[in-house]
Amino acid sequence: ALLGREIFALLGWRRLMRVAEPLHARGALERVSGLLQRGGWRAVFTARLIPGLRVHTTQVAGVSQVPRGTYLAGLLPATVVYIAAFVGLGAAVGRPVLGLIHEAEHQVLLAVGLVMAVVVIFLLTRAPVRRTLASLEAAGWSGPLKFSLDSVGVVLILACLGLNFAGHAIAVTFHLPLFLDSIGTVLAGVTAGPWVGGSVGFISNLVSSNTIDPIAAPYGIVSFAVGFAAGLSRYLNWHKRASGWIALWLVCAAIAAVVSTPINFLQSGGRSGVGSGDAIYATLNSAHLPRILAAFIGEGVVDFPDKLITIVAALLIAQGLPARQITAEPVGLDLGEAFTFVIRSPGWWRKLLAAAICLLFIWLIVPYLLLVGYIIEIARHVRAGGRQLPPWVHRGRNIRDGFKVALVILIWTIPSALLSIPAAIVGAAVSEGSTKALGGSIAVAAEFLAAVGSVWGVVVLLIEAAILSQYLDRGFWAALSVPAIIRRLRVNVGLSIVVGVLVVVLSSIGVVGLAALVVGVLVTYPYASFIGSYLVGQYARLTDRTGDPSRQSQALRV
Repeated sequence: ALLGREIFALLGWRRLMRVAEPLHARGALERVSGLLQRGGWRAVFTARLIPGLRVHTTQVAGVSQVPRGTYLAGLLPATVVYIAAFVGLGAAVGRPVLGLIHEAEHQVLLAVGLVMAVVVIFLLTRAPVRRTLASLEAAGWSGPLKFSLDSVGVVLILACLGLNFAGHAIAVTFHLPLFLDSIGTVLAGVTAGPWVGGSVGFISNLVSSNTIDPIAAPYGIVSFAVGFAAGLSRYLNWHKRASGWIALWLVCAAIAAVVSTPINFLQSGGRSGVGSGDAIYATLNSAHLPRILAAFIGEGVVDFPDKLITIVAALLIAQGLPARQITAEPVGLDLGEAFTFVIRSPGWWRKLLAAAICLLFIWLIVPYLLLVGYIIEIARHVRAGGRQLPPWVHRGRNIRDGFKVALVILIWTIPSALLSIPAAIVGAAVSEGSTKALGGSIAVAAEFLAAVGSVWGVVVLLIEAAILSQYLDRGFWAALSVPAIIRRLRVNVGLSIVVGVLVVVLSSIGVVGLAALVVGVLVTYPYASFIGSYLVGQYARLTDRTGDPSRQSQALRV
């Protein structure tokens, strides 16, 4: 330290400033030098005790010509304290720390190897990915946020949902080392495009979570990603050649394994829920493999054979389907505009703040109705061709709209509540030890009714855009008309499914944000609600006048 001080004293302040001024560091160096000059040996003593500043203290003391005696007076006691402190720490915790270091050596090496493998994979796949994106664009894909939806048949969508549900039910019932929940998802993607495929996968997980697999809902993002990838493969014509089948299998399996692994950690500590995969995960984990890598391998052991069966089955079915007849013109949606129209509106932050205030006082009922009414006002404004947030001026009408819409949604959800009553009664009886009096068949029937009620609740969420569109078009009673809503849904089934899923996802994002209170109230929930109302307005505009085919065709040209 003394030698370093002398070397930097020879360098001198002027020479240092010649280098520091082009780097705009003169001011910082002058402040540090001033601190040492004013603080004397105490400043040297303090700075020499702080890791990271020890060497720089010597350097600055030299160039700023801190007297040798002053520097030495601070250096010696600091050195004694520093050495004594670390010797004491070494004696106290040295052995445990060394044990941790030896134990972590293996993990660190594996982690470094994993990072290097990821880098190598990225470098090797960068060029093929670029070529694939170029091929997608050449085939007509306009990006993930802009899409065109052909009208697809209701039977096809229901068949895809049925395939997913039946396959997963078989896997769960017979404890197969597979998931079998994506055949319909891939089929929908290949036949109807990425957004429909992803939406079918997401809906399937919602249905499964309310019936046969309570933990399926968080994995909806996995199913969406698989369906989206399958839909993109349609642009590349992978379904028409054997190499494409293999590529789609590898892509879907890799996506499922990569996306599922972090969800597995959040849900069950890294386990996939399938016996074979969990056994491999436990074995690798006990061998001190990094947990994330062990969990990924355990998930991949299940996903790769599962997706092989899925791809083969889905593509064989797709080849057997007759050529699909387009019954309506494609509908285009721009999600980028939906997500940015809020901040492009004049005074958007004031309107967002007003919504947040309503949410803060939601327990007073009237602010809640006002907020719901304003959300309907946004949808009405977009339906009429608006592209910005409307002003908060029709408060009376907003409150009336909020009350009517809340009542409509309540009426639609009544069947779900009624169907859950038998299960609640059985649950109360079980808690009181009356299971024998009820009988097993009654309990099974009650559980079945509760499952039907849960599925009905999911259906209401998915058709909420159609319900609100009917309200915008014809008012309260039209929003309760089942035939009218079915006709609107059938105008473009793909559009209905995608918008329904997006509205559910946006609602979920708002609720998750609400859990963080300030973030949710002030940002997440109002913003997500505004985006959802924009999509509802666009959906209403695209599906209006369902009773007049000529007007319907005109409405679809947007």
